[in-house]
Amino acid sequence: MGTMQFKDYITEELATGSLEKAGNIILRYLRKKTGNKSMFANLGLERFKNSNGAGYGLRYYAPGKKIESIRFNWSSVGGASSQNLTSIDMWNGSTSGPTYHISFDRDVSLVQVLPQIADMAKSGKVKTGKFTAYPKDISLKEDLDVEDFNVLTEAVDPVNAYDNVVELIASPGFKKIKVFKVWKSVGLKIFDELEVQNPALIQKVGRQYVWKGNKKDVTKLLSQKSNILSAIGAVNGTIRGGSAKETYSHNSQLDELEADKERLTFEKQLDDLENLIKMTASGASNALFIAGRGGVGKTHTVEKVLSGIGLSDGNGYFKNTGTASAAGIYSLLFKYQNDIVLFDDSDDALKDQEARNMFKAATDTKKVRKLVWNKMGKNVVEPDEYEDPQELIDDGKIPRYFEFTGKIIFISNLKMDKLDPDGAIRTRAFMIEIDPTDAEIYDFMEAIVDKIKLDGDLKLDSATRKKTVDLLRKGKSKQTANLRKLSRALNMQAGSLKSGVNISDGDLTRMIETYA
Repeated sequence: MGTMQFKDYITEELATGSLEKAGNIILRYLRKKTGNKSMFANLGLERFKNSNGAGYGLRYYAPGKKIESIRFNWSSVGGASSQNLTSIDMWNGSTSGPTYHISFDRDVSLVQVLPQIADMAKSGKVKTGKFTAYPKDISLKEDLDVEDFNVLTEAVDPVNAYDNVVELIASPGFKKIKVFKVWKSVGLKIFDELEVQNPALIQKVGRQYVWKGNKKDVTKLLSQKSNILSAIGAVNGTIRGGSAKETYSHNSQLDELEADKERLTFEKQLDDLENLIKMTASGASNALFIAGRGGVGKTHTVEKVLSGIGLSDGNGYFKNTGTASAAGIYSLLFKYQNDIVLFDDSDDALKDQEARNMFKAATDTKKVRKLVWNKMGKNVVEPDEYEDPQELIDDGKIPRYFEFTGKIIFISNLKMDKLDPDGAIRTRAFMIEIDPTDAEIYDFMEAIVDKIKLDGDLKLDSATRKKTVDLLRKGKSKQTANLRKLSRALNMQAGSLKSGVNISDGDLTRMIETYA
């Protein structure tokens, strides 16, 4: 793998919501810069509240060091990105709350502050007072090989650079190249802005720049420091004493891991899912909500179990794929009022409050639930106008109210707290989250790979199928493990063999990662 700009990598990982990956990159960077290989990080974001504010942060620990803990803070979970860091807290072990708090006059990026924070952690020295983050678009000379982080060089502090750049400009025989040699691209950024704001003092004669000022003019340039640094994108901040007390809690991911040390295996999760489907179909619950990452067999399991008890789509249950409005949901529930209505990939429906209310009414614990549509419309009629509900369906009408005795199964790729943020649904229905690890997915792939149907007349022997799973397991695709990827990979392998294309294992792995 070639080199990647550190700022680009961090930005990419945070922008895609992969805090775990971004957090690991930051940790490896801090370990390298501080020389402290024992530094470790919390899982995910922690929520905090202290006298300096509240928010969510990524926290790192360095036991036994002068700076024992560092936390990078954001105002909200959903807004966490590489570009809008709001503050930083640091602990020296003497207080329960942060010892130092770094605030900024505007949001900054991680890349702007990481080198300085690493220097503080390494030296153990934190000086209160003014703080200036590096300019945003400066090359920090930190081209990192994502594999081994071998190439690391020091960045340049713009505050320290400024006075020296001015001194260089006013020195005899000045040449612009001297600025770069000493202060790298930060110095060049400072010089260019000084030239723009002081054209009478810094003039270009031929290919060289000439100083036209005197000692008073040097003083004038020194007084422009704050404005010049602001103009080149440096962010001003303040380091002050932290909060004596703080309340904080780890993110739900960490809480779940702590509370569920005997985590259910993927196999057991699927077994439980099958049992809950059967129990829902038999009347033990009016609804079942299934949460969790996509491509792990949720829909397949539901359809397999329903088929096993003699039901099929259109006969005993109806499958709705994709989004549905509140009106659409009401119509579906009326049409299949005595059956199972299966909603698959319909997450948007739960974002609409009217639709959520419809689900709440339909999943009430009563055997018979009254559903009401209070909006008037050409297709809305009084239920007593028709003796047979089928007549309403045939005429494209819906009753203003009806009795619902059916069941609802809802399949979502959201996590449980996103699927049911207010907790209203889980009091009315069975709920299960299918959340296997990647390793478990690959183990499951090996167990079922011979049963995967290929497209058309494609064929693949068992040994090649298992070899394909092994290639997926060893690959470096950013996409998480899922069964859909297995199906695509098997078809790609079978298609290459049928077409007579000779593809090496390495090329096949690359093609799967790129195109599957």
